[in-house]
Amino acid sequence: MEVRELNKKHKNSLPPAERDALVTKMRKEDDKIRKGMFEFLDAQGGWLEFAYRKYPGEPIQMIKLIHGEICDLPMGLIKHLNNTKRKIRRYNMELPASGSRPPRSYETVSRVRFTPTDVL
Repeated sequence: MEVRELNKKHKNSLPPAERDALVTKMRKEDDKIRKGMFEFLDAQGGWLEFAYRKYPGEPIQMIKLIHGEICDLPMGLIKHLNNTKRKIRRYNMELPASGSRPPRSYETVSRVRFTPTDVL
């Protein structure tokens, strides 16, 4: 297996020392472990398996979570899971009198949820 990192030239507005300090602070916050329950709202009773890596230089982790399981996860992964959403589109089938297209709208619905045990 080979892991390659694809790099683009980024324009950073912060000096390198401040940027490194900010990244280490973010990593420290993301590494805090929380215990809670994972719920797979799209397929209850199923599992979710995915590859995860947030920061460059970290190894790629294969994560498999089962619906209803109580587990310990880092805060960075919890934030990633709770922001996983899908769009449900709504179409208006009535044609407007002016001949223009009707506006399309959608709502976002969460696919998965991780609830910490102190909230349960």
